[in-house]
Amino acid sequence: MVRQVLAGLPRPHHPAIRIRPDPMITTLRHLLVDSWAGRAAAILIFLAFIGWGVGDVYSNMGTSSSNTIVTIGNRTITPDDLARALSAQLPAAAQQMGLSDPSHLPDGTKQQIARQVLHNLVIQNEVQLAGERAGMVVPDELIRKEIFAIPAFHNAAGQFDRSMLNDRLARIGITEKRLIQMIREDIISRALLQGMGASVQAPTSLLNRLFAFDADQRVMDVLRVPFTSTAVSAAPTDEQLHRYYDNHPQDFRTTEYRHAKMVVMTADSVAKTIEVPDDVLHKLYDFQSRTYNMPETRTLQVLTFQDESKANAAATAWRNTNAWDAIQKAYPDAAAVALPHVRESDIPNPELAKAAFGAPANQISGPTKTAAGWVVFNITDVVAPHQTTFEQAKPELRDQVQKQEAPEALQARLKQFQDAIAGSTTLEKIPSNLGAVPAAGSLDSHGLMQDGTPAPIPGDAGLRQSIVQHIFSQKKDAQPVVVNGPDGSAFAVVVDEVHPGTRRPFADVRDQIVLAWTAEQQRHAADTRTTTLFTEAKKSTLAKALDGQTEASSLRKDVTISRIHPDQSLPQNVLRAAFGLKVGTTGMYEGPDAFWIVNVTGQKPGAEADAASLQKELSAQYVQALQADIPAALNASLEKTVPVSHLNTNLFNQVVASTSPGNAGGAQ
Repeated sequence: MVRQVLAGLPRPHHPAIRIRPDPMITTLRHLLVDSWAGRAAAILIFLAFIGWGVGDVYSNMGTSSSNTIVTIGNRTITPDDLARALSAQLPAAAQQMGLSDPSHLPDGTKQQIARQVLHNLVIQNEVQLAGERAGMVVPDELIRKEIFAIPAFHNAAGQFDRSMLNDRLARIGITEKRLIQMIREDIISRALLQGMGASVQAPTSLLNRLFAFDADQRVMDVLRVPFTSTAVSAAPTDEQLHRYYDNHPQDFRTTEYRHAKMVVMTADSVAKTIEVPDDVLHKLYDFQSRTYNMPETRTLQVLTFQDESKANAAATAWRNTNAWDAIQKAYPDAAAVALPHVRESDIPNPELAKAAFGAPANQISGPTKTAAGWVVFNITDVVAPHQTTFEQAKPELRDQVQKQEAPEALQARLKQFQDAIAGSTTLEKIPSNLGAVPAAGSLDSHGLMQDGTPAPIPGDAGLRQSIVQHIFSQKKDAQPVVVNGPDGSAFAVVVDEVHPGTRRPFADVRDQIVLAWTAEQQRHAADTRTTTLFTEAKKSTLAKALDGQTEASSLRKDVTISRIHPDQSLPQNVLRAAFGLKVGTTGMYEGPDAFWIVNVTGQKPGAEADAASLQKELSAQYVQALQADIPAALNASLEKTVPVSHLNTNLFNQVVASTSPGNAGGAQ
């Protein structure tokens, strides 16, 4: 099997790394529940992502055999195949490890990721070989329908557009022939794997054990001792304050500020630079003509009755009260509906439509006989007909198209952005047509300027936080690098000034020192007192230990919790620890602002009310886990049928050493 073939490669372990599955592995793990068009679109998006930054740097390594990393039957995995797939995985792996740049990944970790990526590619090819052995042939018409259904190839009117297809394929650097091959292979994969694991069931005995674990209830007595519960009897001396001041220098410093230059590229910033031809906007305007050419609209409140006498009574009552909510409550048997801003043609009841658009506003009308019954209605708002010209709608239409195109354009420009950053140590040579927004200023580690207001950093809150963290982790005058931000964004920073915080004089912060010293003394006293009570509670019970003590009034008795019904007033560490205590035992824990003593007094089975819903949820989770294991077993079987016949370890290592997101000349 391929695992045995790859066993000779070094295997460092890094638990923080999870490999993001490529499209074929996603197919295996999710068992093809997505639509066919959706799957094809997912493959296209995947290739669009991995197509950047990996050039044909391995094409001149020798003969065809020397340019093959793995051979499986009559199929091969080339260095370009591995390099492109690996470059797609590295940014996500770096992000999981808290690294801003994939180039900072340790070599051993990169090798580990590359082995999994190679294994995923082998599985893709094994599935295709299984399809060939089964004699599967995909009709050209089916491939055509799938391609025509991919939204990325649709124009503004939502129709397939050959020019859009050509443009998208050119941008991601693949040929139409390659796209057809991808779609054909994906259809074969789905046909082979559809429905796999559908008959899996969870054993009742296992569900009962899982339910017992999650739903079993712990009964306990709980005492909370706040840090501030004990008063400090004596004021601190100057000697004590100076000692505290010397032992906590980091608490009494001025704020560090850094001046940074930055360039930020987001989907929103890129959108503003996308040029949209007028002919596209005209097509979109025509397609949305219903929105821009509005006839008169009305807002209706309607009651429908089957009995005319009730309709008459309701009309009279409504005229007297003129209150929509009250009339609905008074006549609960009537069908009540509100229709905001509808055209006459939007109302499905033609008799009501005609009556409503002929009736005066703000006047109870009816009863009117319709096919649905007797209607009583009120017109609360009338909007006169109006038309929005193309020129008036043009900015909104352009914004629609730009926002739709922006995510793809952002990815397409990342390589140019990386090249520009690499060629500018000061970030002052970034082409304006990329859609990258420059900014500069001084800020602290919370992103605040010296006046206390947030620094106007481009992007949303998540991106701004990422930029600030990078500013305060980057060395002064360090070479800027492109950092991947949230939602496909990217940025680079240069820290050109650092104003470190300085220690504030003792006299200036004396009052703060007094407060901090007092809080520490209170916490220490609370710790001592809680420890004394805990020691006594371990000898018998917490309730007996508190008998006659001042803390007895704070004791919470018979607190009942389970893993599915925790007590949210308890800190998470106290909750976790409580489930580890045996009945009759006591534990002491520290929370954010208090010490806690927990004495477990009993245990009860889970509530019957939870049994049905929880067991259903557990069954679904167990079945999902089993279904995820089935493809792994299938993979092993396929590898036995057509084992890997060739592995070029040296070439594998060369690719791993050479591959880094953004390197080389990828598709543009």
